[in-house]
Amino acid sequence: MRDVFTLITERVLREIGGDPICAHVGDVQACAIKIHPTYQVLRGKVQLGRSKSVASLRLWESVCTLAKESTRRDREKWLMILLDLLTPYFKGWSKELAQKWRYEVSDIRSAMVEGALEAWFSMAGSTPPKKLLDTMMVRAFTSARGLVEAGSSETCAPTAEFLIADSTHEQDSTLPSSSIIDVGTVRDPDADERIRGERTGALLQRMGAMDHAKALHRKLRSGFRDESDAPCITPAQVGRSWVDGKNLYYRISDLLPKHIGFSEAANAIGLSESQASRMARKGSLPFRVLWIGNSRVVLVKSLMHISGIQDSIVHPDDVENGASHVGGE
Repeated sequence: MRDVFTLITERVLREIGGDPICAHVGDVQACAIKIHPTYQVLRGKVQLGRSKSVASLRLWESVCTLAKESTRRDREKWLMILLDLLTPYFKGWSKELAQKWRYEVSDIRSAMVEGALEAWFSMAGSTPPKKLLDTMMVRAFTSARGLVEAGSSETCAPTAEFLIADSTHEQDSTLPSSSIIDVGTVRDPDADERIRGERTGALLQRMGAMDHAKALHRKLRSGFRDESDAPCITPAQVGRSWVDGKNLYYRISDLLPKHIGFSEAANAIGLSESQASRMARKGSLPFRVLWIGNSRVVLVKSLMHISGIQDSIVHPDDVENGASHVGGE
């Protein structure tokens, strides 16, 4: 019988297939480790039960970070992987509970996934990964036991499909930066957009980084970007966006490296590496960490968020106009 555990695994395998997977930084091409296993091989090596290996805990920490800090399109995928890594440790116990209480094992497993997701959405933001792992397991077991001890095999537990759909819940605002206008200065959204882009271009020109920006612009204009990676735009931007048949808008973070070293990230917020390491162990570090072997890196977008740096949406034409003004062209 296909239960929620089976559906989660099928969902992950359908999306990833037999391709190599990078659970360090989420992108095989961007990872410093050049040899990556398939998901089936990776899943078989993970140990998250009572005998937790150091490598498995580091992988768990990276997957937790990817499930929170990846692009909106990828967060659901990594959350499904997170759940799928837990299900091997739920299967045996759920069977025993079903036999003991004469209960449908599929209902018990749905309750376990529901409990694990409740723990994730209520605690993932500030809880250390290892403690989050323990809490998700405990909450899953508690949810299943509460179901069977209710005394009826009839249950209103959500279906597997509902749980998977609910995993896309986002706590972050989806309001595009271009919709946030300082009414005290600029009242026209179109003018605000152009000013923002020109200021960005002027800054890049002064920093000597405009050649890098123009390389990205050529890529966008040539149509090499996956449109699913393009930022959401407002209805007012659609006309400008599709004049030449392409959405050319991008985020400032697209110009930056995806990751920086742990030490550099700590220094950026005024901490030493040792201070940041202690905070990471306590779960009080403001940014999340990815493990690449024995090395740690930090997502630049995460660092921008905690530093209050807005990841603005800009258009290549505006950025290049701003750079031209500063360059005297």
